[in-house]
Amino acid sequence: MADQILCPQCGSENVFFSRKRAVHECEDCHLTFTVEKPFEGQRIFLSYGHDDHTSLAHRLRDDLNTRGHQVWFDEERLAPGHDWEVYIENGLEWLAADKARSAFVLLLTPHSVRRPDGYCLNEVARALSRGLRIVPLMVVESEPPLSICRIQWLDMRECIPIHEKEPLYKPKFERLLKALEEDQLDFEGTQQYLLKTLQPLEFEADILRHLERFIGREWVFQAVDAWLAKPQKQRVFWILGEAGVGKTALCARLICNYRQLAAVHLCKFGHAQKADPRRVVTSVAYQLTTQLPEYEDALAAKDLAALTADDARTMFDNLIVQPLVGISTPDRPIVILIDALDEATQDGYNALAAFVAAEFHKTPNWLRLIVTSRPEASVCGPMQRLDPFLLGTAIEANLADIRAYLERELAFQLKDRAEAENIIEDLVARSEGVFLYVDRVCQDVRDGYLSLDRLDAFPRGLGEAFWQFFERLVYDRHCQPPGPDLERYRRELRPPLRAILAAREPLPVTLLRELFGWHEEELADFTRSLGSLFPVSGSKGRETIQPYHKSLADWMSDHERAGDYFVSETE
Repeated sequence: MADQILCPQCGSENVFFSRKRAVHECEDCHLTFTVEKPFEGQRIFLSYGHDDHTSLAHRLRDDLNTRGHQVWFDEERLAPGHDWEVYIENGLEWLAADKARSAFVLLLTPHSVRRPDGYCLNEVARALSRGLRIVPLMVVESEPPLSICRIQWLDMRECIPIHEKEPLYKPKFERLLKALEEDQLDFEGTQQYLLKTLQPLEFEADILRHLERFIGREWVFQAVDAWLAKPQKQRVFWILGEAGVGKTALCARLICNYRQLAAVHLCKFGHAQKADPRRVVTSVAYQLTTQLPEYEDALAAKDLAALTADDARTMFDNLIVQPLVGISTPDRPIVILIDALDEATQDGYNALAAFVAAEFHKTPNWLRLIVTSRPEASVCGPMQRLDPFLLGTAIEANLADIRAYLERELAFQLKDRAEAENIIEDLVARSEGVFLYVDRVCQDVRDGYLSLDRLDAFPRGLGEAFWQFFERLVYDRHCQPPGPDLERYRRELRPPLRAILAAREPLPVTLLRELFGWHEEELADFTRSLGSLFPVSGSKGRETIQPYHKSLADWMSDHERAGDYFVSETE
């Protein structure tokens, strides 16, 4: 083999690599040695705030260029009068064209990542959406964006300012080169200890997906602002709304806009870990450490391996209540956000809702909680002492947001139509105030399944939109009379759909293939036919499939509403 490592002393092929010591060892003569990798220049996007630390950005650019890397640096690209957005997009696309040899280097300063208008926040979101490797550098004590708080950062605080601390800068730059060229960040110290023991969950993909076409909700933000502005007896802001009204999209925008938000947990239907109160505690605790330095120090001093073996209530007291009580009062209210609390319900009982209702009052007065849920008994029962904020479908402010969304998303199709206003009003009425409905029908209009010339063919309400999807899925124009082939649905589609709905977590597509004895082409045909209602996500070889929203799973498993397309989870 061309890449076979031979022992330089005896020429033996019996050589193994010790990951722990990062050396090769010969099994015959026991020589230990290292193998130098050939240098490969990388594409590097340098993201920084135009603040007091611009000099560090200049120094990094120069040193990385000298090393042989190609650095995208905005000062060199943005001539006066040119479009900043276009140049940022071009720079990120340049990286995305060669992901394996690219990195997005982010300089963390209070100015660069402040919410909601930090200079680099949009760049970070775009880098995440493209799946680029992100290497954060902590330049000044600051709070990393929650979207990347799970990524270890390289601490460069002690070498600032670099013109005064040159000896301290050089080893940090060498460490940066290891991160870029060997994909090795600082795998020791406080960050790694907390990350390894608390194991925070990932929510980046969910947040980014809901930010793409967000619009409106100013009336909700005003209510949140008023709640944050003054101390109140109710430290929990409970947003109550029906399925599909846009609660998760609202949470995604709150995360980006409010510095007060220090931890987030998005409950996920069919995901056992994201409904487990113990994992909620550990994930929230880790995120809080990235935003509160004193709290980070307090947790780092504990035996976390022992403390994370307890039940959820004990963990909440030991990992959150007691350490937070012992730190200084922060300069702002600190908010934890839990979205879709109802999706953590199992067998009619919501352990997470009961846990939140019973335990949150023990935390310091400066800690707040935002919760969203549907009006289900498993949540409303434990939280009945709270006054919810209603995200109502019939509220005029909600309908105005839906109007604005339709006008933007269908702008091309509505152009030059004299009846555009009437079309919008018809669709608002058909939506019944549900954002998920208008998102669905706008997609169907763009895909050509629906036409604004035939409003009578548009579904009324979300349930009818789901019905139309399945009608199209098995429609047979060759049968007499043309119509849905229900036998094909029962024979070919219902069995795998049962498996997807019954899964406790997003179902690996490899398992789906094994269950039904499919070839790779048959698996691809099945997942492709389901389209965006059952998205496939994850990296190559680890893809999973699930309903895109809990309301779809609820509809399919309801015999009265789904009718011929009913799927039994029990079966």
